[in-house]
Amino acid sequence: MLKIVIINHTFQKDYFCKRWKMLAEMDPELDVTLLAPTTFLWGDNKRLTYGDVEKIKGIEVDEGNFHIKLIEMKPHKFCSWTSPDMCEKILKINPDVIYHIGHHQQESVLQLIPLKKKIKNVKLLTFSMRGPTVMKVEREGVSLKRYLLRRALFEYNMLKTRIVLNHSDAIFCHYPDGRDCFREEGYTGPIYMQTQVGVDTDKFRPDAEARKRIREKYNLGDAYVFGSATRFTSDKGLSDVIAALPENGNWKYLMMGSGLPEENEAIKNQIHESGLDDKIILTGFIDWHDMSDYWNALDCAVHVPRTTRTWVETFSLSVVQAMATALPIIGDDSGSVPYEIGAEGIIIPEGDIAELRSKMQWVMDNPEEAKKIGEKMQKRAENSFSIRHLTATFYDTLQDIVKGIHDSAKEDMATYIPKQEI
Repeated sequence: MLKIVIINHTFQKDYFCKRWKMLAEMDPELDVTLLAPTTFLWGDNKRLTYGDVEKIKGIEVDEGNFHIKLIEMKPHKFCSWTSPDMCEKILKINPDVIYHIGHHQQESVLQLIPLKKKIKNVKLLTFSMRGPTVMKVEREGVSLKRYLLRRALFEYNMLKTRIVLNHSDAIFCHYPDGRDCFREEGYTGPIYMQTQVGVDTDKFRPDAEARKRIREKYNLGDAYVFGSATRFTSDKGLSDVIAALPENGNWKYLMMGSGLPEENEAIKNQIHESGLDDKIILTGFIDWHDMSDYWNALDCAVHVPRTTRTWVETFSLSVVQAMATALPIIGDDSGSVPYEIGAEGIIIPEGDIAELRSKMQWVMDNPEEAKKIGEKMQKRAENSFSIRHLTATFYDTLQDIVKGIHDSAKEDMATYIPKQEI
């Protein structure tokens, strides 16, 4: 029996466990154990994405070849965590593979490295949510003290990166820029672009009843409805969308999400000053359980983030959710967005408001052509980013890693066809 331990703080939520249950169901000779927090403040640093902070107690599971075991997770000062009992519990399991999901610079990854000497032939796999690394620290425009602090943190993180890369048997990441950065930093082992969340196409799919219900709720009538779902921060490009909305026509814009009070106020002020109070609907935060219904109310999704010095979109879950709902999407060429949408989608240059307005006008004027694009988006979501596809792809990859094989065909989740469908 092949034993794999997978570690992530999200495993208290069924949504994030579903694909790993699927993995266990694929092969009775595969034993899957998830390590989840004993207690965790869910949404503590991402409340704009997940809603209010919620303290959740973990529940252990032991179902045949699928298990969830609990470990203590202690917050670390650098937005990370460590565990006083994680390694001890892994040693008792004695796995063939350890897979850490999070970021490659987390202190919890460093804790796992000594296990490579204690567990015979164990493979250590590391997933990172990374985007491009800032390869230098700018001195201009900051005080000497702040520069020195940034420089020290940069050097510390790069040291952690070198240690993790030296001990990882395979690296997983979201999209091509992440892969390229690992190569630039000297990693020579296998790198696979396989996102670790994906979209549940059992839930996110076209639904005529949901469309009717949400459109009636907001009195959308027969308007052409644009929409987005994101936190209200300047790097998500909402200000660009508001500036680019068509001047005329029977349309509405469903803006799903929320921000800090000052960010909410800035959005409301821009809407009012643009004379769009009757066109833009602010829904507030929508729980992910309800998001599939809201996507169905739209005719076109828009996602045009802005790259900053320290942040880039590395994988937008809202994009693949909209795709799975068969919506045409207007995206820009920032970060992972063009990779997610693919060559048959609608991509504009980052920050090009005139082109964004032109594409929004085009989908309104050509609804049937836009619908065909949406159908292509749905197929791409199912074949590239669905949790079923990702699980089957990971299963094939796992077999190779254990055998010491590297098949380049498996490197890209968007093009690989798994041997076994789920």
